[in-house]
Amino acid sequence: MVGIAAMVVVLQVSVDGPVMTPAAPPVLPSRAESADGVAKVAAPDPAAAYLAKMHEEFWPELQRKAAIGNAEAQWHYGFALMKGTFEEPDVTAGLQWMEKAAAQKHGRALNSLGEVYTTGEFVPQDHLKAIGYFQAAWATGEPMGILNLGILSEYGEGRKQDSAEAVRCYRLAADKGSAAALTRLGAMYAEGDILPKDLKQAVACYRAGAEKGSADAWHNLSVMHRRGIVVPLDKEVALACAEKAWAAGSADGALMAADLLVELRQDYPRAMAYLTVYMARDRSPEAGEAGMQRLKSWDSELKTEVDDRKFREFLDALFLAEWRRRSKEIFGR
Repeated sequence: MVGIAAMVVVLQVSVDGPVMTPAAPPVLPSRAESADGVAKVAAPDPAAAYLAKMHEEFWPELQRKAAIGNAEAQWHYGFALMKGTFEEPDVTAGLQWMEKAAAQKHGRALNSLGEVYTTGEFVPQDHLKAIGYFQAAWATGEPMGILNLGILSEYGEGRKQDSAEAVRCYRLAADKGSAAALTRLGAMYAEGDILPKDLKQAVACYRAGAEKGSADAWHNLSVMHRRGIVVPLDKEVALACAEKAWAAGSADGALMAADLLVELRQDYPRAMAYLTVYMARDRSPEAGEAGMQRLKSWDSELKTEVDDRKFREFLDALFLAEWRRRSKEIFGR
């Protein structure tokens, strides 16, 4: 069963870790012998310049807005402080700033505080406190609050396990426009464990979620087109969906895009660029293993200076697009 900490939806996906420009795929020490291709990856200059702008211009401006009482800024600033996005992590200060935003009935701050107490990553786990925050978030009209209450009901964490209540919550969130809720309902129709199995309805939910910006929905559509599940088998469409998944924030989208670029076009430079950002984004041992397996076989395919230049240019573009996406999430620009 999927751990509740992994299921609870964090609205602010931008603060999944420190913002930094990796100069090479993150290779675990135990895998150093597999890092043949790492030397080919150079620090991307335009991306690094934009990242410096985030640090030197946008971050101080966010601090100033938070200090004068802007609830949106207080939420972003607090969460970024807690995660150590731009400076050393400070959980206590981060929580204090998010509480300031929550005191102004900022729905997303309330939801984020509920997530913090559900996962127990930064503070002792406290489901009752989390439920209070999620309920308060929903009371402001924030759909993520009711969505997360549904997740707790589905998995019986802090609430009675109740699949019907979970579905009710997901539908309420979806009716409020939650892309994550639409995607979760799609998965339920695809799995057929809680809702009747209906792959056509699953696709409809994924498409609706994707239109609202869900990275997971784009990724699921990519999988379905790649395999021809309900939708026509079309790997070019699958590639387009995978690239949209990455653009929306899915590391798995980058890996899918890399595989499809090799499978469809033998485009190793672009595939290696996607593989690099995948490994930079997902630092789990499983991602490291998947990435290194591909690095070993693909690295030798960058045979010419043209290939190498294409790889570097596309890698730079991917990093720059990632920083711009995260900048928009955190700073609104």
